[in-house]
Amino acid sequence: MSNQLFLTDAQLDAELKRCEYCEEKPCRNACPADCSPSDFIMASLVGENFDYKRAAAEILTANPLGGVCGLVCPDKHCMSGCTRVKFDNPVNIPALQATIVAKAKKLNVMPELSEVKANGKKVAVIGAGPAGLAASLTLAQLGYEVTIFEKENISGGSCNLIPEHRLPKDVIESDLKFTLANKNIKLNSGREITDPSSLKNEFAAVIVTIGLQQAIKPGIPGEDAAVYAYDYLKDPKKVKITGPVAIVGGGAIATDCAVTARKQGASHIEMFVLENFSEMPLTTHERKELLENGIDVSTRQKVKQINIAAGQITGIVTAKVKLEEGKKFSLKDISEIPGTEIARNEFRHVIYAIGSRSTIKVENGNGIFGAGDCKTGPTTVVEAVASGKNAALEADAFMAGKPVPEFKKHVKSHKRVDGYKTVPVSLETDFFGRKIPSPFILSAAPPSDGYEQMKKAYEAGWSGGIMKTSFDSVDIHIPGEYMHQFDSLTYGNCDNVSGHPLSRVCKEVAQLVKEFPDRLTIASTGGPVSGNDEADKMQWQKNTKMLEDAGAMAIEYSLSCPQGGDGTEGDIVSQNAALTAKIIDWVMEKSNPEVPKLFKLTAQVTSIKVIINAIKEVFDRYPNKKAGITLANTFPTMCFRKGSKKEWEEAIIVGMSGRGVAPISNLTLGNVANMGLHISGNGGPMSYKEAAHFLALGVKTVQFCTVAMKYGYNIINELHEGLAHLMAERGIKSIDGLIGKALPKPVTDFMELTPVKKISSVNKDLCVNCGNCSRCSYLAITLNDQKIPVTDPERCIGCSICVQKCISGALEMRVRTKEELAALKED
Repeated sequence: MSNQLFLTDAQLDAELKRCEYCEEKPCRNACPADCSPSDFIMASLVGENFDYKRAAAEILTANPLGGVCGLVCPDKHCMSGCTRVKFDNPVNIPALQATIVAKAKKLNVMPELSEVKANGKKVAVIGAGPAGLAASLTLAQLGYEVTIFEKENISGGSCNLIPEHRLPKDVIESDLKFTLANKNIKLNSGREITDPSSLKNEFAAVIVTIGLQQAIKPGIPGEDAAVYAYDYLKDPKKVKITGPVAIVGGGAIATDCAVTARKQGASHIEMFVLENFSEMPLTTHERKELLENGIDVSTRQKVKQINIAAGQITGIVTAKVKLEEGKKFSLKDISEIPGTEIARNEFRHVIYAIGSRSTIKVENGNGIFGAGDCKTGPTTVVEAVASGKNAALEADAFMAGKPVPEFKKHVKSHKRVDGYKTVPVSLETDFFGRKIPSPFILSAAPPSDGYEQMKKAYEAGWSGGIMKTSFDSVDIHIPGEYMHQFDSLTYGNCDNVSGHPLSRVCKEVAQLVKEFPDRLTIASTGGPVSGNDEADKMQWQKNTKMLEDAGAMAIEYSLSCPQGGDGTEGDIVSQNAALTAKIIDWVMEKSNPEVPKLFKLTAQVTSIKVIINAIKEVFDRYPNKKAGITLANTFPTMCFRKGSKKEWEEAIIVGMSGRGVAPISNLTLGNVANMGLHISGNGGPMSYKEAAHFLALGVKTVQFCTVAMKYGYNIINELHEGLAHLMAERGIKSIDGLIGKALPKPVTDFMELTPVKKISSVNKDLCVNCGNCSRCSYLAITLNDQKIPVTDPERCIGCSICVQKCISGALEMRVRTKEELAALKED
């Protein structure tokens, strides 16, 4: 992949991480085809091969020419909607889109659409350009038999006019392959249709997408000697550049003509435009192209005449123009300034790029529909795609005898192409005998603190949730500023319990169970630990009874609030094995055996196995009751913040959650994986892959907290899709098949790790000469005269720190040669 057109892996990773996954998805709203950058970016973050397949599917089902548009889309669409525009610089969405589709192709994981049985109705599409292709695929996936009539011998329409340096042919071919793979589409190339109504006897509907192929001529002396952009870009080799070139026009097509002429060897190229430079309808990239290729631009100029002698162009005559004062640029407000004519006799070629018109006038009616430039006027490729999808919906409604939809803008479409299975494997699982849609549920936390939150979560697709921990008749202190952030994916949450009384939670539980019987509504509570066992026991059992009577499908008990203290044994209830066992016994003694109980523990203990063994002894006394544990919860930590102290910042204890604690949770779960308890895992997962690790370690359900606070409830779709594709990729057919996949030996011991050491090497083309690798702690890397790292095989021990911190991806670890291995051993 060319570095000019596509991002390197390091650039891709860096740019992906700039996206904030905005709730309002302004980037999707700004895309004419309704492609959602935030979703295809989120799908790519983990970076598995199938993630690029998922991301490419997100792109191509919204925009079947997504690979093309990634390279040619102007920044006025999705990038203009990016929230970061108001902050620093927008995410380079087109480059991400182009790179993701290219990676999917390179990795041989391009998405495929399911085959659709033909419904017996036939549709004709005239034109195999962006609008025609989008209309065809949309209809074909709805079951229509589509015949595309294309007068040229190749498909792609105006995309084929875009120069190779900007749009390689293999990118067009890749998008065409995705679209034309549908068996309901028949391509009839080399046949021009001039009368759409002539197809009505054979086809139930006709969609005309012929684009703008007839060049607009300026009506000046000598114009027939000029070359017109459509003809020139179609086959530049037909024009032999023998002298200076004048380009008339200031848009993207004119820029393509100018750069192409430069690549053909033109010594001087000058564009004559009516606009001033800032008014020219160009992207930042296109303006940069003009500068890089040394293209001169004469603004507020018109070409009045082309001089010809002996059949050859000998020059042009230009004149200055002016824009009516106070007006924004518009052709009707431009006028020539008398007496400003100038003869420019150096030019030997003139290329006109001032626009084209359609050869057929298209008006919707009687089953004939227009789409793309021939309907809307000149647009971008992605706008033509959107128009094509909308025309398909119009034709579909017409053929079904339904009212034909009206679109405020024909170049904005919300339709996705049918036929891609986002969740290829069932995620249904079992929770103590109850079937739930997936193993992913919300943890007891702010996103589950009440009926409204839980309802919103269920409507977004969450399989269940644990309502935030509440108590009966207890004064609750919740700090006014309880949230802290260690980094963007690691939070510190000091808000340990709900401010809602248990009586209110019971009512909300009952309502949720009634409205969402297929979801897992769990309540969370606890009780006092005052030392008065008789009174304490009564309260724990009372709280349990209240929630059971309310219809809670399960109850979780908080024995591990990290705000209990500094982490010494006993500050947190579940750090004390005997106390933990005693409280669990109180609950189990009087509880309803049909309502599962989960006891939430902490990972901050010397040995979690000691706690688990104490709990198992209690569970063994109640063999007919459903019970398990939740592990590993947030982790007690301390953070500093500005406070009332003058001498120093204020330190407070917080429960760390999110990615920062995932490694702690993994180790804790790995230590208890083979101990035979039902475990609901929580504490850390911020992606489907991290959740999958939990499941592979034997947990039955995965609880999420920080990920929902960071990305909102709708992140559940990404979690589900990622997990399902991971399972499909590894041949795992059910959640039961995934649970415990890493067992019985989940951890490779330290002494079993290979002692064979690799060595770092550099890709000089990717090196940015920052010199940061020379900070090697083993003094193994030095820089040569070109500031390129050189690794000493005697000193390098293969730790890979240099590779992990290299911002450009220039360093990698490789197997040592025999000589390099010997050099290390000699030491």
